[in-house]
Amino acid sequence: MATNGCMTRRVRLRRSGITVAAALALVIGLAMNVSSASAVSLASAGAAESAAPPLKRNVVQHPEPLTDMQGWSAASDAGPTSLRSVAVPAGSPAATAVEVTRPAGTGEWGMALASLHDPAASFVVGRTYRMQMWVRDLRSSGEDVGLLLANGNYDHRPVEASVWGGYRDSAWHLLARTFVARAPAAADTSLYVALPSSGALRWQLAGAQVGEVDAPEPATVTGPATRTIDFPGAAGASPDARIWNHEVGGSGWGNGELQTYTSSARNASVDGAGRLRITARKETVTGPDQITRNYTSARLSTENKVVIAPGSYVEASIKAPTGAGVWPAFWLIGANHATVGWPASGELDVLEGHGASPTDTFRAVHASSLSLPEQDNPFGWGDDGGRVDLGQPLDAAFHTYGVYFDKDLVRFYVDRREVMSLWAADGAANGRAWPFGKPQYPILNVAVSDDPSATVFPRTMLVDNLSIWSGGVPLAGTAASG
Repeated sequence: MATNGCMTRRVRLRRSGITVAAALALVIGLAMNVSSASAVSLASAGAAESAAPPLKRNVVQHPEPLTDMQGWSAASDAGPTSLRSVAVPAGSPAATAVEVTRPAGTGEWGMALASLHDPAASFVVGRTYRMQMWVRDLRSSGEDVGLLLANGNYDHRPVEASVWGGYRDSAWHLLARTFVARAPAAADTSLYVALPSSGALRWQLAGAQVGEVDAPEPATVTGPATRTIDFPGAAGASPDARIWNHEVGGSGWGNGELQTYTSSARNASVDGAGRLRITARKETVTGPDQITRNYTSARLSTENKVVIAPGSYVEASIKAPTGAGVWPAFWLIGANHATVGWPASGELDVLEGHGASPTDTFRAVHASSLSLPEQDNPFGWGDDGGRVDLGQPLDAAFHTYGVYFDKDLVRFYVDRREVMSLWAADGAANGRAWPFGKPQYPILNVAVSDDPSATVFPRTMLVDNLSIWSGGVPLAGTAASG
């Protein structure tokens, strides 16, 4: 979730990172800004840099700034903002840097721009690019600085992607983000540094880079899947227990959810046509935790039965329910979850619906914070590609929701169109661990949350099949099916 900042609109640009639970409030109109990103320091950048995809060509006109600052500019409504080229000490990421200064003042926006070589021809919709810059705050203010692509009016953006950091030291830190171009650029699209809007500034910027990178595509989906899991059986029968586990109980599941998950065929059954039905019902049940709740549903996983290896693409064809308080999901979690816990196991939310936004689909990555391993450092929902409007309610038709993951990146797809990606190197540059070089297993569920009082139940999610290309295998001793 992101706001605007520019010269003419004079709206302050700020970082907005958010947990999935908080995002539920945001998508129904509650504005929230929660800091969640911090870039990697020079001392610990080796692994992140070595894992980063190399640029085919840096399109920043003057990454090493000239003394006349050709190709660079800066402005702020908080007061006069100046640029100069400075030599920096040995051990810095470049020989020279741009130093941005401003006296104390109060304003709504501040920015520096680095011109690009022919940006209109340098960005092709659907291709993958990387932007990065080393920054240091000589005042150690802790204020945020951001990196994105835009012109001076915050327009002509080939992508909504951005990356942010705020530091209470004067060390060099790397801001980096790999992204897929979503729209054409324009002749004035630049590398845009979003500066703190108020207060005195003394930042140094070095090593500016923007350019295309090679991005591995998921295993081909033109041929048959390595494995397809469908849902055979007579209508009303429970799903195949050789593949699927019922995860039962209440306790809110970490999200304040209102339902009790059961193993009843009333909540999870096959429809007789090869599809799975997960049905949320309004009914009073006392769960294994001895708490009485007013809704029931089902949550199915393949834990210890089917795992999906790194380097695989997996997708499910789903018709998801809508309605206020209805929260359908298809997601993957690390197969080591029982041993290392969450979020260390990692989680890939391939589809999440929010019933009060009936045409929107959401996706997210969850991983541990490098500095606080027990803390979730999420990416998605409001980040570029984390929210996709299908243009029709999710329950109007089947759509395919897919994800590719490996030791270097994850890529999410809707109807086989890539909509969001995240590189391991970008995860590290923003303080995230990377657990996605290890096997995952899928989960399907329909939760009930927030206020469902206006929704008529039951609500059903239909799953046509789940298909895996290259790497989906049953564990030893389990029976294959589908």
